[in-house]
Amino acid sequence: MSLQLEQDAQVPIQTHIDEFSSRFAIMIFIWILTTIFWVSNIDAVLEFVIQTLDPCAEKCSNLYNPAKWSEIRWLSGALLGFISIIPILVYQIYIFSRPGIMKKEANWLLTWLIIGSIAFIVNIILTVFILMPYLFQIGHTNQVNLGFVAKYDVVAMLAMAMAVIWVEVLIISGVAALVTAGVNGLMHQGNSRWWRLRVHGIISMLILLSFYGQFMLSIALIVISYATIELISLPWIRAKADLYIHGPEIFDEFGITRKVLFSQCECNNKYILPDNFETNNAFVTFKSICSNKNEKEKLYQLIETNMFTDFVIFGCNSKTLNKHLENNLFTSKCQLRMEMYSHNSEAFSSLEHYSINTQFLIASIVNPWSVTQAISKILSLTKKYENLEIILSDKKENNEGLIIKENEALIMMDEKSLELIIDEIKLLGRKYRLVES
Repeated sequence: MSLQLEQDAQVPIQTHIDEFSSRFAIMIFIWILTTIFWVSNIDAVLEFVIQTLDPCAEKCSNLYNPAKWSEIRWLSGALLGFISIIPILVYQIYIFSRPGIMKKEANWLLTWLIIGSIAFIVNIILTVFILMPYLFQIGHTNQVNLGFVAKYDVVAMLAMAMAVIWVEVLIISGVAALVTAGVNGLMHQGNSRWWRLRVHGIISMLILLSFYGQFMLSIALIVISYATIELISLPWIRAKADLYIHGPEIFDEFGITRKVLFSQCECNNKYILPDNFETNNAFVTFKSICSNKNEKEKLYQLIETNMFTDFVIFGCNSKTLNKHLENNLFTSKCQLRMEMYSHNSEAFSSLEHYSINTQFLIASIVNPWSVTQAISKILSLTKKYENLEIILSDKKENNEGLIIKENEALIMMDEKSLELIIDEIKLLGRKYRLVES
């Protein structure tokens, strides 16, 4: 099950398949046309390339396998045809993918496609006109020094150049995928294993299929690709996530690890808690998560990055949250918690008053903490704020109309827990007020 983003269209899967098929068919048709064009003019191009690769002062290359030459001509035409349609291909991939991915993912995809395409073209130019002539020249010099007569097969020369280009393209694509993912904040220390497994897996599979029957060569190329990608991507592999938020891991009554994220939705509220709000829990503030799709995407990424299991929201003026939000949280294995939803700054006299009451309400939450832990946190706050009078209310009551004075703090828990708190407050000699249900 995947996230259902705001921009996602509620259409059957067959509609997406049909769209993909039509776009794919159009690209294949355009590729065939450009390939036919290049094949009809490929001889001049190949002649120029062979002259560049030929290491001899006088030509020492010849054609020994005419059948293979036809194969090289068609492969070269297909390669040049593919290069010609790269801008259209990038556009089609991005347009098809954009509606179903988040903003950061879209930025990564577009960056990877553009950088990968430019690197692909630049790599071909550098390999054909600089690297391969240099390597052939070294080999030619060694052969002449050994007394051999230089006779080179143009098919073998071009095939070797294409093999080198293909391996370089795979490595560059892998490096670009990881680096651009790191730059766009998608890959970090927490999920780098997921990214690396897929990148190395795909590249290794393509190398094995490309050099089928040459096992030792394939293994050597896989090792080279792995080492190169790992070394270049290392700073991003080890980097901490941009959206990392420190939050304690709590074991609930069933021994399951839970992480809770508390969030304030500002929604034009009178008072807004600062980002450095004093709490021992993970806390983040949103401008308007109930209506802003970018902030919803940020929330999904926060949950995925930090593996939160509970999301508690308060301060929102909207009567009901968007259904997409609740469904996507469920998909992300995170529970939407509404215990503090009615907690709004309008009921308080100052930012400090609002902040203190928020601390008390957070401390009052039992699940995943135990009742004993909650009471302990409440008593700690009670001792910290000695001048405040405590208001006690059970959770079943609607407290929207309750007036909380500047010297008061509200605690909402069930009846049994309130009885325990009252006993402790009496021992401290503190004033309290019980709101009748």
